[in-house]
Amino acid sequence: MTAQPKFIIVTFDGLRRDMITPELAPTLTQFLAQGTDFPMSRSVFPSQTRVNAAALSAGAAPIQTGVVANKFFDRSVFTDRAVHTGKYEHFLAAQEAYGGRFIDKETLGECAGHAGLNVAVVSTASAGTTSLLHPKAREFGHVILSLRDWNASTPSDIADTALQRFGPLPPEAKPNVGQIICQTDMLLGYVLPKLNPDITFVWFSDPDSTYHPCGLGSPESCEAIRNVDTQFARILSWVHESPEAERYQIFVMSDHGQITAKKKINIKGLMAEGGLGFDQHFEGDADFAGVAGYSSAIRVRDGDTRRLASLIDWFSDQPWHGLLFTPNGNGIEGSVPGTFDRALLQVAHARAPEVYFTLQSDDSENQWGLPGSCYYASAAVPEGGGTHGGLHPIEMNNLLAVQGAAFKESYQSAWPASHTDIAPTILNMMGIQSPATMTGRLLVEAMTSGAGEPPEPEVFNCSVERASGRQSLRYWRVGTSVYLDHGWVE
Repeated sequence: MTAQPKFIIVTFDGLRRDMITPELAPTLTQFLAQGTDFPMSRSVFPSQTRVNAAALSAGAAPIQTGVVANKFFDRSVFTDRAVHTGKYEHFLAAQEAYGGRFIDKETLGECAGHAGLNVAVVSTASAGTTSLLHPKAREFGHVILSLRDWNASTPSDIADTALQRFGPLPPEAKPNVGQIICQTDMLLGYVLPKLNPDITFVWFSDPDSTYHPCGLGSPESCEAIRNVDTQFARILSWVHESPEAERYQIFVMSDHGQITAKKKINIKGLMAEGGLGFDQHFEGDADFAGVAGYSSAIRVRDGDTRRLASLIDWFSDQPWHGLLFTPNGNGIEGSVPGTFDRALLQVAHARAPEVYFTLQSDDSENQWGLPGSCYYASAAVPEGGGTHGGLHPIEMNNLLAVQGAAFKESYQSAWPASHTDIAPTILNMMGIQSPATMTGRLLVEAMTSGAGEPPEPEVFNCSVERASGRQSLRYWRVGTSVYLDHGWVE
């Protein structure tokens, strides 16, 4: 392959690897077998959508991106509410508050734009997720087509043309079949053949958006997987028939996995009963601010260490507690004895709240026989629905694979990897220097260029103990790249 490669990155939101089967996803199953698969790939923590969309975009963990949770409190953006990273108006407010840098570091889209290359995003994810894939698309005149919220689409003339040709937009549904078919129609009928981008992000909202309300393994979730697999088959067919087929390199990924929400916990109400005032903000008399869920990022009023300790003591006494992380520790143990140092999560950006915690999870099966369950605290998810955000291995083990002339055929990598490795790998193959803030590694073991192999992975296990139990965490290091494997409580 001598011509400069082109890249398509297809994300199947929330797709669990164990649900990629010949019956549900024959195209993806074949793609993994015929290309390069990374079975040890991991999400970044929190294993949430916008956190991982930013990590894909910037080739780095939240310590670099500043997108530290799906929902978090930062008074520099709003004083009276949490930042909801999925909402387009919140994305715009954060962009303004952070001086145009909601993602704090240079992204793949920016690097490509500065090199004179063209980038496109076609997405049925939330407008916030879609925008985080290329936050500065407007500055470069690059294309974003956001089917969930068309107001986030740009430039207006291209968005208008796409809507006239392929609209009206189908309403969102569970599964999101009509909207995702329309998304693929726009991609194959207009964006790829007419706009000819060098890098294209395609983000399918399913199966995640169907997992949440309907449950993992439900008939609806199976239909969602079949549909995105069918649309992916259409993309592959278009590429194979293209006169530039040899130039296209296709990455597939999921941002995280999902497990089953087995029992709902009213964290805010229980905190109030325990004398701990909690809200989305500090405008009232709350001592703690944020959004409590299965995975929570909580800010402590004035960073007060006594308040911090009281929260940890209360949380540790709850029978459903999971992993606990506090700041300013020794690299393993946090500032509160028996908690992990928040630094282990690679989230210690200036925007990060002091406390991260997860609720208890286990390997129990749901009604459709799929393992992985947890306590949760979301009003949007019913018991038996799907959730994510924590450190269960099923959530952390995301899909990652690639096919194209530049990559090996029928190869499985023995190294840990992540979608944070996609951006530096693409830039390297395009002859563009990656910024130092891209901490993902080059996926050299997968390349046909004979680039060699990465260093041997180092495995680290660490534990801390409180009276309530023992917490453990496992992570890998490959060179300078760090991958969280999973965490658990005994």
